[in-house]
Amino acid sequence: MCPSEHDSGPLALLGGVFDPIHRGHVELARAALQLPEVTEVRWIPCQILPHSKTPPLAPAAARLDMVHSLCSQTDEFLCDPLEFHRTGPSWTIDTVRHYHDQQPDRPILWLIGSDNIQYIGKWKDAEELWQRAIPVAAHRPGTPLRLQRSHLPFLDDARWEQVISWQLPLISEDISSTRIRAMLAAGEPVGDWIPQSIHQIIRSGGWYSSGSP
Repeated sequence: MCPSEHDSGPLALLGGVFDPIHRGHVELARAALQLPEVTEVRWIPCQILPHSKTPPLAPAAARLDMVHSLCSQTDEFLCDPLEFHRTGPSWTIDTVRHYHDQQPDRPILWLIGSDNIQYIGKWKDAEELWQRAIPVAAHRPGTPLRLQRSHLPFLDDARWEQVISWQLPLISEDISSTRIRAMLAAGEPVGDWIPQSIHQIIRSGGWYSSGSP
């Protein structure tokens, strides 16, 4: 995808499996829009998980459809199917390299939830990754872990100062895709957590209605 009309400020990227997408993702993206000069968030659905975690319940095309549907309702959101145009696992470093090669002087912000903080120093090619992109962490209620220097010990002082200058405040939505899947499997209402258009996609697919979340 070519640079958009919002290509002068930092590029905020929100990658994820989105199985399913929910209000917590939306609040994270909206919080990023409050950062200096951030005017757009690009959502990047993961096509093929690059690790051995349990595979998503919803197929890749359906998860992409969910993100497309959500982003079509907000001018500041853009769905980028970049990882669907590559073969093999969807590594974050490959996506960041793509954008860095396109616009090497533009700051890249990679948005992550607090549940991922403890792992980011072990992501593929982590040292290169976090030299090219700044991890911007959000913090949910009940998850006190915050990004610390020990999570990224290979960064020098100057880069670490850049990283901590971009962090987000506590967000209010204490929800996760895991919890949403459990609620759907149990037949519990999720209307407070999932936009109506996304709920329609989920109902039509039936991926979460039975079995383990």
